Amino acid sequence: MRPDDIPVLGVLRQALGYHSDRQRVLAENVANANTPGYVPDDIPQSEFERALSGTMRASRVSLNATEAGHIQGRSGRGTQHGWRAVSTPDSETTINGNSVVLEEQMVRSGENRMRFETALGLYQKSLALVRMAARSPGS
Repeated sequence: MRPDDIPVLGVLRQALGYHSDRQRVLAENVANANTPGYVPDDIPQSEFERALSGTMRASRVSLNATEAGHIQGRSGRGTQHGWRAVSTPDSETTINGNSVVLEEQMVRSGENRMRFETALGLYQKSLALVRMAARSPGS
């Protein structure tokens, strides 16, 4: 059994991937704060929610047929969905056409980091619960 076979762990892994990709995009924006004509990108939450809803619809508990007379269940595996970065100009644009506002990018980065750390903590706690459930009694 893989960790992604447990729906909550699959969703949390997808959340970690989203926040990791978003942090990379935000870091690129900060790195290009002085590049003339640069318009910052972001991965909107709606992209993640769209991917998440597809995963949740596809995630079902599957039946394990151990005898010939048992009913065979459907596969409960979700698919990996991608997201794309879109241009999101900040509130100001400089004379050279750059629209990166470092303060706004840093706020987004901080919020994204907190969400990543929350998802990571939930993932670690969920794995600890699975390990505890898998241990033999009294050990």
